[in-house]
Amino acid sequence: MQTPSNAYFENASDAIYILDTHGNFVAVNSKAEELTGFKKEEFIGKSFKKIIPARSYLKAAKGFLDVIRGKAIRLELELKTAHKTTVLVEVTSTPFIINGKTIGTLGIVRDITERKKAEKEVQESEERFRTLMEELPIGICNTDLTGKITYVNKRFEEATGYSRDEVVGKNGFKLGIMSDETLKLFAKRMKNRLMGKPNRLSEGQFKRKDGEWIWAEIEGRLIKKFGVPVGFQLTARDVTERKQIEKKLEEYWQHLEELVEERTKELRDTQDQLLKAERLAAIGEVAAMVGHDLRNPLTAINGATYYLKEKFSSEMDPKAREMLELIEKNIEQSNNIITDLLEYSGEIRLEYAETDPKFLVNEALFLVRLPQNIQVLDSTRSESKIWVDSEKMKRVFANIMKNAFDAMPEGGTLTITSNESNGSLEIAFADTGVGMSEDVVRKIWTPLFTTKAKGMGLGLSICKRFVEAHRGTISVESVVGKGTKFTVTMPVKSELEEGKSAWKSQQEPPLSMTTRA
Repeated sequence: MQTPSNAYFENASDAIYILDTHGNFVAVNSKAEELTGFKKEEFIGKSFKKIIPARSYLKAAKGFLDVIRGKAIRLELELKTAHKTTVLVEVTSTPFIINGKTIGTLGIVRDITERKKAEKEVQESEERFRTLMEELPIGICNTDLTGKITYVNKRFEEATGYSRDEVVGKNGFKLGIMSDETLKLFAKRMKNRLMGKPNRLSEGQFKRKDGEWIWAEIEGRLIKKFGVPVGFQLTARDVTERKQIEKKLEEYWQHLEELVEERTKELRDTQDQLLKAERLAAIGEVAAMVGHDLRNPLTAINGATYYLKEKFSSEMDPKAREMLELIEKNIEQSNNIITDLLEYSGEIRLEYAETDPKFLVNEALFLVRLPQNIQVLDSTRSESKIWVDSEKMKRVFANIMKNAFDAMPEGGTLTITSNESNGSLEIAFADTGVGMSEDVVRKIWTPLFTTKAKGMGLGLSICKRFVEAHRGTISVESVVGKGTKFTVTMPVKSELEEGKSAWKSQQEPPLSMTTRA
């Protein structure tokens, strides 16, 4: 059988199929695959019964026979999918005729699952709405073209408190039942209706006989006799309760949004604290169990290395001497790792003394190796004085500098500046290195997180502890490809004086940076 080969068949937005006279698939397009989950090769040569549930098969078979007999049909069916589910579709099918002979059927299949679901939801919503309307007072008031009331129903009496005898025959615009705004709105609506303009629902306020104001949803219609307007009909549905509920709901949602936002923040903070506490516990255990035990063999290895250098230095060839220096270097690195572990998991003791940023930066530069292809521009000022633990802050600055040098493997510039204002001293380290992504910036203070092959991931975490133990802050800004800027802000004056007392900073769950005397 000839099958469509044009782009419309293959790229149509609906599924298209062709069946032969026996009900076997001859061709399907890509949308049919997408709709059912079956591949084209699973269709070809197979009966349409393959994708029709038993409960829909008779309906589908009858439709197929009607089309073969020359009718065009449209019906709703369920189709089976490759995912063991069903989908509701609308099938439009016509005879497939070539040279005047029906050789099969051509069908277009459209997924109507969502449409049916929406229709059902609308239907349920309408049913709920009708039920609600039945429970609310609904009043009807008929007038002539001048506004004189000709009829009111019982619901009107109950809603307003007025009896029929009190209102029928009187002008509704002059009774004082409607508020001024509602009166103007109703008059405008009636004028529009007389001019043939479409009717629209409105809300207005009505005054009961006892003086209470109620809200009503109003709708005005023309009353006609033999096609000629003779009056108006006002239908009013009491929505006072709805208005009150809407107001309460609005207040409730506003309060709920605040509660959700507050609770979400608390949960996030708690989760962060738990994660940090778990990391701290792990670090503490490792440091306690391994730290001191490792230092004993390291000390022995270091002593043995020193002895060999002193004893056989003159007899060693350059390669042997190089090996001993390598051992010493790795011993130093191992000791530094142990120190970081112990310092991060334990207490920090601060020895305050007065100093200045220029001195701290210069001293920190002696602790790191400055690459030849990197220039350091130090613009810090020695006039500013701060009370800090110099050794701790030198380590902070040295660590930041080393990270900056590592970030500039091809060379660059590290600019160091200081600025004093509002009782705080700000020291900034800006490099021209490779920069960091937003994801890395969010994680750099996390213990054991590192992007370096040989790093432990504790350097910046310890820096943060040292700075915050001084009641200071450390922050970072970075742009990939342009560089990174670390800013350390410290209070100019300490709460302690030199030699009077020492401060300790102990890290306690949930990883809080606290200080105590």
